[in-house]
Amino acid sequence: MATITAKETSLHPTITSVDFGALARLALSAVLPLAAFGGVNFVADAAGLQPYFFSPAGLPGWAGAAIHLVLLFTLGLAIGLAASKSRTVLPWGIALVAAMIAFPFPAAALDSLALALVMTSVLLLALATSIRIAAVSSLGGWLMIPVLVWVGFGAALGLAVAAAWSPPFALITAQNAPPAAA
Repeated sequence: MATITAKETSLHPTITSVDFGALARLALSAVLPLAAFGGVNFVADAAGLQPYFFSPAGLPGWAGAAIHLVLLFTLGLAIGLAASKSRTVLPWGIALVAAMIAFPFPAAALDSLALALVMTSVLLLALATSIRIAAVSSLGGWLMIPVLVWVGFGAALGLAVAAAWSPPFALITAQNAPPAAA
């Protein structure tokens, strides 16, 4: 004798639930570095300090500021993605955000060698942070690439300028004899 078994099938797709709390935490972590930069900029403006942004290749200063703000947003997003899985990333991320927020304010007062050394230390901090973020979240690691490229380019350019124009490394042309007058 044959047995027939009925199987219930549904033509409607299953609806996945969205965790709005996790989404809100991620959005907050992406916007929080921008808010912190706004607060620091407000206090610094009251003290008479203006930020100086890295704008190479003839870019206007506002373009460097816009790139800096976009990098702060992606950095906050990467930290939020990684911190939702492991809290060990959070101190490194906070340190990098603090360094990137603070860096533009004393930049105008530094000479080229000091500026290059500070930018290189920010790059090393960004490398250490991105390694920790990428170990926890692959998307967070991908979001750190623009930060590494921009900060690395700034550090390399700063070191090249410092090496080319600092007295111990640069060619000293002041001791050359002037050309003969015709």
